[in-house]
Amino acid sequence: MSQHDATSPDETISEAIRIRGGDLPGHILHQDGNPRLVISSPHSGRHYPDDFLNTSCRSLAELRQVEDGLLDILLSRAPLDGVLIAAEFPRSFVDVNRHADELDPDMFSSLPQDISTKETRYTRSGLGVIPSRLGQHLPIYDRLLSQEDYLSRMKGCYYPYHENLAAMLETAKRHGSAVLLDIHSMPSDASKKQTDIVIGDLHGQSAKPWLTHLAQEFFAKAGFDVRLNTPFAGGYITRHYGRPDQGVSAIQIEINRRLYMDEQHIRLRPRWVEMSKTLEQFIQLVSQRLHQSHP
Repeated sequence: MSQHDATSPDETISEAIRIRGGDLPGHILHQDGNPRLVISSPHSGRHYPDDFLNTSCRSLAELRQVEDGLLDILLSRAPLDGVLIAAEFPRSFVDVNRHADELDPDMFSSLPQDISTKETRYTRSGLGVIPSRLGQHLPIYDRLLSQEDYLSRMKGCYYPYHENLAAMLETAKRHGSAVLLDIHSMPSDASKKQTDIVIGDLHGQSAKPWLTHLAQEFFAKAGFDVRLNTPFAGGYITRHYGRPDQGVSAIQIEINRRLYMDEQHIRLRPRWVEMSKTLEQFIQLVSQRLHQSHP
């Protein structure tokens, strides 16, 4: 992706992309940086299959409101000192930050017999691996999905994302201990206190303390209001891959969207470059610490 000027960003880069035909959107990989530092952006995808748009009873504008808006642009402005995986498919189509069995069977006319499903607080809210609602209120569909819908999304989007993420972390561990940064954005009204950054380490379970402390200190010194584990402690990716006793420390980073984008129109604000540079600096700092004192 090309770089964009801070005062007049190319607005076309923030627009949704429609996918026609039988192809499904996949994910982006950048693997030129420190292999021990893996960056995941699972919710920033904005490639919308035509079949999905035609099936949904929601408008494209409504579907886009649950994107982790434009984070892939912030993470692709310049080369990072780490390796990056970013979903191209939208969160409302497939949510890779859920376990594969977090699925509501009632939204399908049929499912394969060997598929197990698990009811969780996410599925009860319509926010499973294949979401049925936007937030907890707006239904995405007014009809049942088919078994083929399920299979194509899981085989075409969900499993490839996790296969590549797992492979990146296995490569990372061959070089020493690894770090996973799972990066998200949150709506400006997600926190009553207008928090800027939320660091989630599952209350100390998914990362060694040095990484959590480094993140808190860095963003606080950069002038942001930082919270730990409130209101977001970490999702499936942080929980599944964060195994500090096995050499992988994972934290989730939530960034308030008002810091870099116009939420209503899903457009970058001029200060997006400043936020991008801040993320680049943090990633570089983590990479340096991995090299220096945390083998």
